[in-house]
Amino acid sequence: MSKDEFRLLFKDALEIAAKNADKQLGRPVPRSFLIEFHGLASRSRVLQEDEALEAIYLGPDRFYRVIDVAVRSVSKDACTLFMCISGHSPGSFNETWNQPPGMGPFKQLRASQIKLE
Repeated sequence: MSKDEFRLLFKDALEIAAKNADKQLGRPVPRSFLIEFHGLASRSRVLQEDEALEAIYLGPDRFYRVIDVAVRSVSKDACTLFMCISGHSPGSFNETWNQPPGMGPFKQLRASQIKLE
């Protein structure tokens, strides 16, 4: 999978998370995303979309197996998404979570509460 193909998959995962938040909050949320990134460093960090993509794209044949995604908070201008890389060793695309089929490593979670800022 090329980086451009993975970018589209990543953007789909962000959009699905935003749609889940729309339903949960009963109103549309902004489609400008910040990524609260967990799992690869000892501390979380907040990344822009492109920075997060650089951190999670390993190459055309290697992928993190599970990447949890959920909207954590919403402000007037942006959604902050929780994104966490699982502790599994990277593998082929066929070894990713892939539920529903076609989503690769991206696993949608729903926060019990979305913080409004």
